[in-house]
Amino acid sequence: MMSQNRTMVGVITGLLLVLTSGLYAAEMPLPLDPNYTIPGIVTNSSTVFTIPSVAKPAYGVPFVDSTFGTRVIRLVGNHDQALTYDWPPPGSGTWSDDARQHYQKDQPWNADGTLIALENKGHTPSMIYLDGDTYKPRYAGITSQYDDRWHPKLANIRINGHGNLLEWVDATTSTQVRTWTLPISASYIGSGEGNPSFDGRFVVMANSTQMCVVDMDPQPPFDPYPNKRIGPVYAGVAVSGYNYDWASISPSGKYVVVAYDSPGTDHLRLFDVNQDTLAISVRPTPSGSLRCTKASPCSSEAAANGWIYHLGHADMTLNPFDANEDVIIGQLRSGQYCSQTNLDGSALGQVVMVRLRDNQVLSLTTGSNEATAHHISTRSYDRPGWAYAGYYTGTGKRFGGEVIAVKLDGSGTVERYVHHHSGESVYRAEVHAVPSPDGRRVIFASDWTINCGSGCGASSNPQVYVV
Repeated sequence: MMSQNRTMVGVITGLLLVLTSGLYAAEMPLPLDPNYTIPGIVTNSSTVFTIPSVAKPAYGVPFVDSTFGTRVIRLVGNHDQALTYDWPPPGSGTWSDDARQHYQKDQPWNADGTLIALENKGHTPSMIYLDGDTYKPRYAGITSQYDDRWHPKLANIRINGHGNLLEWVDATTSTQVRTWTLPISASYIGSGEGNPSFDGRFVVMANSTQMCVVDMDPQPPFDPYPNKRIGPVYAGVAVSGYNYDWASISPSGKYVVVAYDSPGTDHLRLFDVNQDTLAISVRPTPSGSLRCTKASPCSSEAAANGWIYHLGHADMTLNPFDANEDVIIGQLRSGQYCSQTNLDGSALGQVVMVRLRDNQVLSLTTGSNEATAHHISTRSYDRPGWAYAGYYTGTGKRFGGEVIAVKLDGSGTVERYVHHHSGESVYRAEVHAVPSPDGRRVIFASDWTINCGSGCGASSNPQVYVV
C-alpha cells in the first residue's frame, strides 16, 4: 500500500508541474455506482499512519499529501489580505482571520459544483462565493441572509429562512425567486443544522416549541408554485427536561428528526410526515430496538415517544444498499447513557448508522484501535453510499487526524484522504469536513497547529482547505 502511495505521489507531483496556479482540473463526476472506489485512494483501514510534519500551505498553492497522494489547496488568503470579486457591481474586500465553510451539514458547493459558499467572519464581504473550478472569488454573499443553504438541484438558488420568512434567492443576482410566509417564527433552517429533502422540495421550519413542513415545489396532483403548501403547526417540540438543539427533514421528506442536548448529551426523536397533508406526528420505534436510557432529570425516552439511538454530530442520507432508506449517521457517544454494543453484543465503532424507519443500528467502522470520530457529513448527493468523517488527532490510532469516507454497507470499507493538521482547540478550528456533491473533493477547516514544524498557524486563524 505504501508503494502504491509513493507511485500516486509521483504521478500527482508530475501533474503539479503543469497545475501551478492552484486551479482545479475539472473532471467527469464519479459514477453513481455506490460500490465504486476512487482509483489510487488509500483504502487500507488497518494501517496507523504517523502524521507528517507539514508547514502551513500558502494561499492558492497546491501541495501533495505525502501519506495519501492527494492534492490539497488553501482556498482563502491571509488575514486582511485584499480580495476582489465580479458580482455586479464588481467589488473588493479583505480576508478575515476566520474564513471557512459554515458546517459539515451545510453543503458549500452549489448543485453543479460551479460555486462554493464560504463565511468571511467580521470582514467585507461577510460571505463570499468562490468559482468552483478556479477557487477565485466570484460573488459577494447576500448580507441579509445568515443561515441559507444551496438548493440541492437548482444550481444558483439559495434557500433562506428565519422568523416568518422562507425564500429562494438567486445567489448570482440577489433576486428573490420564491417566498412563503410561515405560521411560526422559525429559528433559521433547523437552528443552523437543518436541510431540505434531497430533491429540494420539502423543508421543516422549527423553533424550540413548534414546527411545520413546507412543500416548496408542489408536484401533481397538487397545483405548482405559486400555490403555497404549508402544513399544520406541530406544537409538541418541547420536552420537559430537554433543550431543543436542531430539527431537519429527512432526505426523502418522509420523516423529521429533532435533536435535544440536555443534560450534556445527544437525544434524537423521530416524527412522521404525511406528504399529502404535511401533518407531523410522533413515529413510535420498535420497543426491542437499541436505544439509550434516559438521563435524569429528562423524561422517559420510551419507544412510543419516538426516541431512537442517539448519535453525535450526525447527518442524514439515503442508503442505496438498503432500498434508499432514510438513515442518520453520526459519532458514537461514549458515556452518554447509550450502549456501546449492538443488540448482538458486537462492539460499535466510531461511525454508526441508524435506519430511521425502525431504529436499526449498524456500525460502519470497527472500534479496535480507532481514533475518535468528530463530525459526519453525507452531503455527496451524487455519490450515494458513503459518509465522510473527520477524526480527532489520536496518536497511535487508526484514522487519527484524518478525513476519511466510509461505505454504508457495513463492510468497513474506507477511503482515506488527508491529514487535516488542526488542533481543534476552539470551535471554529473544528474540521467540519464536507464533500462536494459528486464526492471528488472534500472541504475542511484547519488552524494548522498540529505537526506543522516551524510553519504553524494559530487557533485564532481557522481557514478552509480542499482535498
